[in-house]
Amino acid sequence: MAIIAEGLLGGVSGIVRDGLLGGVLDIVRDKLIPEFKSLWGNDEEVKRLKGQKDRIWEFICDVNEKQVVDKQQMRWVIDLINLAYQIETALETYHDECPERGPEEPSSGIISRIFKSGLKKTTQIRFLSNFQKEITAIKERIRELEEYRQRYGIKTVGEDWDDVGRGQNKRIKRDPVHTLHPIGDLDIVGFAKDIDNILGSLIDENITSLAVVSVVGIGGGGKSTITRKVCNRNDVKGRFGEVIFIDITRNYVLRNVLKEIAKKLEISSTDNKNERELSDLIWERLQNTRYLIVLDDVWTEELWDELSKILPDKTNGSRVIITTRSENVAKWADTTYTPHKLQLLDADESLDLFLKKAVPKNHQCPDPSSDLYNIAKQFSDKCRGLPLALELLGRLVSIQSYNVDEWKDLLRTMTWQVDVRKCIDVVATSYEYLPLNEKLCFLYFAAFPQSTQIAAKELVRIWSADGFIQIQPNDRRTVEEIADRILEDLAQRNMVHVLGRSRDGSIGYIRLHDVLSELAVQKAQEVNFLMVCSKPDVWEHCSKAPRVAIHYSSYLNEQFGNYASPNVYSLFIFNGKNLNLDCSKLRRLRVLSSNKRLIPSVKLQSFERAPHLRYLQLGVYIMGKESEFEEWIRGMKYLETLDLTGSWGHLSDCMWQAKTQFRHVITSDTVFSSTLRIKGPPVSIDLKNLQTLSVVEWNDQWGTSSFPNIPNVRDLGISIPENVPASVVASLIGRLKCVVNLEIRGKAIDLQEIAMATGNCPFNENLKYLYVTNDTDIWRDGGTLPLPLDLCDGMLPPHLIELQILGHQFGSDFMPVLEKLGSLKILFLWGPFGKENENWVRRIKCSAGGFKQLEQLRLWSVPLEEWEIEPGAMPILKRLVVSHCDPLRVPPELTNHLSSLQSLEWDTNIQTNKDAIDNIFEQRPNLRKSMKKRKRNRRKLEREFCFLFVNGLFDYWVVSTSSRRHDLYVL
Repeated sequence: MAIIAEGLLGGVSGIVRDGLLGGVLDIVRDKLIPEFKSLWGNDEEVKRLKGQKDRIWEFICDVNEKQVVDKQQMRWVIDLINLAYQIETALETYHDECPERGPEEPSSGIISRIFKSGLKKTTQIRFLSNFQKEITAIKERIRELEEYRQRYGIKTVGEDWDDVGRGQNKRIKRDPVHTLHPIGDLDIVGFAKDIDNILGSLIDENITSLAVVSVVGIGGGGKSTITRKVCNRNDVKGRFGEVIFIDITRNYVLRNVLKEIAKKLEISSTDNKNERELSDLIWERLQNTRYLIVLDDVWTEELWDELSKILPDKTNGSRVIITTRSENVAKWADTTYTPHKLQLLDADESLDLFLKKAVPKNHQCPDPSSDLYNIAKQFSDKCRGLPLALELLGRLVSIQSYNVDEWKDLLRTMTWQVDVRKCIDVVATSYEYLPLNEKLCFLYFAAFPQSTQIAAKELVRIWSADGFIQIQPNDRRTVEEIADRILEDLAQRNMVHVLGRSRDGSIGYIRLHDVLSELAVQKAQEVNFLMVCSKPDVWEHCSKAPRVAIHYSSYLNEQFGNYASPNVYSLFIFNGKNLNLDCSKLRRLRVLSSNKRLIPSVKLQSFERAPHLRYLQLGVYIMGKESEFEEWIRGMKYLETLDLTGSWGHLSDCMWQAKTQFRHVITSDTVFSSTLRIKGPPVSIDLKNLQTLSVVEWNDQWGTSSFPNIPNVRDLGISIPENVPASVVASLIGRLKCVVNLEIRGKAIDLQEIAMATGNCPFNENLKYLYVTNDTDIWRDGGTLPLPLDLCDGMLPPHLIELQILGHQFGSDFMPVLEKLGSLKILFLWGPFGKENENWVRRIKCSAGGFKQLEQLRLWSVPLEEWEIEPGAMPILKRLVVSHCDPLRVPPELTNHLSSLQSLEWDTNIQTNKDAIDNIFEQRPNLRKSMKKRKRNRRKLEREFCFLFVNGLFDYWVVSTSSRRHDLYVL
């Protein structure tokens, strides 16, 4: 009531401010609310707050150059970062929502003026009163943190941290002269006998029934590494028709395990299947094949009881490998074979493995009589023969200078000995020696369930959005580049396992060892960085943390809304199928990720209460709610990444009127799999910070000289309609000077016309990955045929690494042009399926010395009669796919000239080529496995091409999955 009275009194006072009544009302106003005058002094408070925030980040950057190892210090630093977020949120709210205090609008009638003025002042005072409370809370938090700092003796900017707590451990810096070992090397020392025993159990001809081979060992003891080593052998792959590796988590969900098995067996359309249906599909797939299934890290007997019901025993020698920490689980699964118990390494083996990791590649191992060798022995003795501990400690030692003094200094700080039951000591040591920004990034792994495959690009964008990766003055790198460097360093330290590299050589996908995952959860909870919600009774507690990861949400429908806290900055949802997502209370939210999963029930209007979002990855049904969604997007001011992969709907170009500066806008991984259509940005929009735009539709406003300002975009996917002239397409392509990855699709797209419109190569020199799809109507009866494409020199950029040309046919031999692309590694040519033309090329030739870097070649629906391969052509080709290229015969020189070939998938003129293919398999038995897999992939692809979106979103046939592109992204 006081605020309302103040507003009305202020309104009347404004009307009669020159009279006696105005002075009286001013006195009454000051008596009613003594703090009124202080409310209008918030501009000074805002300046002080901004100064506080800048000093916090200055301190964080300073701490990052020093060594922080104490838990109290780490918790204080994280609380300080959260305070910086609180200040930043308050400042953004003040600038965005504070009512203006400008002159009042003219209005006729004294009563109208009184109420308008009073209402305006009421709104102002209510907002400023709330803002004053926020400032008071921030000041109180600053006081609490200062008391905490003094209590634990934590130093400030400029003070020496080396003497704090255990801070005698100085910061380890990588010696730039060193050449470290390649990431992902499998150094297996001391397990030769175990490998032979496991291998013997797998290929034992005397036992034809389904048998279980169990491998028992402690965490970090090498179970997974050894098992993968065995399963990757060519003789094992050749023996079994199916070899799949399934990671099991401690808190597994049976349906998720079944879905993962079905996915590895390439069984499609499993999302809506229940456990019984999935079990039936798996049983059917395994009925007629000899299979090897690895269940890695099984914790309970109950899981095997469930899975044993879906594994058929056809007495054909099928096997299951179980790795486990529990001998009881191993004995429960099967008694056919005695469980293989992995022993710890002896002293010599431990030292050997440590030196493999610790000594840089450009240095010799130390002499056994040297001081360095003795120090290395002391390091390895601390690990008690535990392989994971030896690898982590070796990597930690390897990144500092290779000399006695440096190794001695590090050894003096390590007073622990590894407990053979767990290797948490050395793992924790590797964590403690990380710089602060790498510690924070590592703690983020606590959000992901164990054994999760994590996409590096998405992780880097989340780190960037969270804000704790700060760019130092004079540092020309982007936030993403800094984050990439951090991830590379974590991989070099063996803190993460690299599963594959992207096409540009950067890390593509990663996974954490379960011991490291446990450490991340433990450390994140210790310092209140992040809480994991995996049980019904912990949600109320978890929601009070600044970051929350929801692993299972079936029980959160009611609790989520009740306990959602405004203190949550980041929210990760890994299973939101039954979640009713409501962000009304999450007003400080900066990061929201559904892990590319569709959340059917989302209250879109609630996102208006979360205006501080930086990163949004959400799968949602937008159909029927387009205007509501666009209105919300237009109101965003800080959104950097908008990833709507998995969403359904059609958005207009109105969403680009948002006040934010987008960095990444993603609707799908490829134009083939998009279920969301977004119109490209209007020409009036300036998107100078945009780096990723994939995938958007052509905007009718675009013309020869009128395009949106997207000068820094690096990844672009665009769908082009049939009526757009080639000259306009060429004009757009010519403006994209920074594009590295370009994907264009449309009806009547013609590379030749585009090149002719410019008179030379229309693409920039930086372009590395090009995908051109001519989406003609030939998939339907009565469709038109594309004009033959004649490639010529200079039409394509010289530094291409990957090229895909789909829906085109060629009027002349394309190989002489393509084989001159010296950097080309992946080539995929796909003609119009099922149609032929007498003007199309029939003979192709690969010349000696051509395609020097080519590793993958795929020809699909290119009707050929003859293919000549000269000696020296494609010298490092690893994978060859030839499908529906009838009447092509197998080139007789195929295996003689392509000695590096590892995978052959020939699905062309099978009957005629049968003898030639059998002859190849006799010479190269390792290629037979890839041929079997090819037949299954063909059936899967044909099913997917028969899928038509019938909901009106599209007017063309599409491939319903993007999984085919995974092989191209990660080599």
